[in-house]
Amino acid sequence: MNRRGPAARFLTGALFVLAYALGTPGYDVPGLPLVCLAPFLALAVSAGSARQAAWRGWIAGTAGSIPLYYWIAYTIAVQGKLGWAPGSLAAFLVSAYVGAYFSVSAAAAHRLEGRFGEAGLWLFPAVWTAVEVARSHLFSGFPWMLLGYSVAGSATLRQAADLAGVPGLSFLLALSGVSVYIAGKRLSDRFTAKAAIRLIPGVAALLFLVLYGRVHSANPEDPATRAPEVKVAIAQGGIDQSEKWDPGNQSATLEIYGGLTREARGAGVQIVVWPETAAPFFYGWEAVLSRRLEAIAASGGVPVIFGAPRYDPAGGGKFYNSVFHLDARGVVLGRYDKRHLVPFGEYIPLRPVLFFLNKLTAGEGDFSSGTGPALFRFGGHPVAASVCYEALFPALIREGVLGGAAWLVNVTNDAWFGDTVAPHQHLAMARMRCVEFRRPMVRAANAGISAIIDGNGGVAASLGLFRRGILVGAIRPAAGGTVYAKTGEIFGISCSILTVLALIFPLRGSHGIRIDGRENIGA
Repeated sequence: MNRRGPAARFLTGALFVLAYALGTPGYDVPGLPLVCLAPFLALAVSAGSARQAAWRGWIAGTAGSIPLYYWIAYTIAVQGKLGWAPGSLAAFLVSAYVGAYFSVSAAAAHRLEGRFGEAGLWLFPAVWTAVEVARSHLFSGFPWMLLGYSVAGSATLRQAADLAGVPGLSFLLALSGVSVYIAGKRLSDRFTAKAAIRLIPGVAALLFLVLYGRVHSANPEDPATRAPEVKVAIAQGGIDQSEKWDPGNQSATLEIYGGLTREARGAGVQIVVWPETAAPFFYGWEAVLSRRLEAIAASGGVPVIFGAPRYDPAGGGKFYNSVFHLDARGVVLGRYDKRHLVPFGEYIPLRPVLFFLNKLTAGEGDFSSGTGPALFRFGGHPVAASVCYEALFPALIREGVLGGAAWLVNVTNDAWFGDTVAPHQHLAMARMRCVEFRRPMVRAANAGISAIIDGNGGVAASLGLFRRGILVGAIRPAAGGTVYAKTGEIFGISCSILTVLALIFPLRGSHGIRIDGRENIGA
């Protein structure tokens, strides 16, 4: 794995790309998340300089990201009707942007090994976690498919997310990758005993995940403290994206959701959830359609939570992507305005500079962000709502949980993604919010994948892509707080501080300050 020539580097890079991409949700090859960073480290450490390591990391990270983000090409080319050339370019640019974070990680790995020797690589999990934290926050944040999400499909391995969130899982998976890399290096040098010793941290990380997951599932909540179940339904309209905003289809769309709601009432549900923008008009502003929606909801005879755009003329003429809660009479009880908007999808960043661009969603104006969390109340329990992409941001969900939310609602429209890997990725990331906060979630998607998710991240029931119908199931409102709910981003912040200390500050030895590449300078 050291400097063996272009062919060996290419094979090592290809091994990383395959192991990294195929281990993620939507591909779901088990075991790969535990080892995928080993070839990445081999590329980085064997480079002749930190700059060369950075280039290798960028190329490998970009190539590994394309299978995760190729759906962007479809979204822009087909749903945005801009053509495959701009769509393919956008998919590449997003992959290249994510690749930049891999570049930083590779350069950091090279520097750690250069400063501290092989032992320095044991700091790499903290670096990897810090880089993912940065990706989750810089430029409004793009935390899509962080490494920790790779275990979302494992009922056992994902349970430790309630300790330090997805960053904690990323840390443990990176630790496993470091362990495999160092062990492989020792094995290639024919030091079998030393290779076995280097595997111990990786094995320990895996054992911790397995044992924690099994212990948690073996200790269910005390029945005496459990709240009564709530029977819920999701109305999945399966409205084609090309027809969704056609004014001639607005009434037909409402009739579809009205029929599904009445069907759900017949199944004995207590509340029905419609997807994001299920009402394809400005609810509350377009009076005729708004009254018709309320009448349809009332005819269903059950409370409804639904998504719709909102126009606020009194607040400066702003537009919002909102969620509304109606009671069984069709009376509005609550509203939540989406706070974390999708760049280029719901608004154009740097609008004065990029004035020539239009957002992908319908309407000319940009959406505005909501001002804060809002809790609905149902059956005596607060309910926290989120919209689509917001399920990627645990801090938003955490606010609702700390406010007392006993269960979660996420409304989304994944029809934008088509039949790609993206709907499966999006669902996997939403499932991790349930584990982090031990709250069930009702996830309503316009064209799938709708799901009822329990507090362990398990999908109790789901309705697949491009189907129309109702999904009926039961959730149990939860109480109490997890370690992650109480500590938030402390773990990720700690990893960031450790990274700065390890990479930036000089070391002081017994003879003074040691500066990289120079002899010690006397005190």
